[in-house]
Amino acid sequence: MCSVGTMPSKGEDMFGLNGLHVLVILGVIAIITLVVIAVIVVAIRLARKSDTHSLPSSPDPVEQIQRLAKLRDDGLLSQEEFETKRAELLGRI
Repeated sequence: MCSVGTMPSKGEDMFGLNGLHVLVILGVIAIITLVVIAVIVVAIRLARKSDTHSLPSSPDPVEQIQRLAKLRDDGLLSQEEFETKRAELLGRI
């Protein structure tokens, strides 16, 4: 290792690191990067999995019409939107 104000010895850089030190540091950085990527991938998969299960599906058209009527009554759905969807659901019966 070189001290302040001296030239590095053969095989060392200005921080006193030789090739092996650099390879170890790069290896650690690569491992940390792979772990971070793996964590991100797992988080994305869990988010997608929970998204598909978060919406309750009601295959019964009558129940769906009742839910739509409540949305209409609460002012979240217009009468026209309600009628359009209601006609579509009644067509499935």
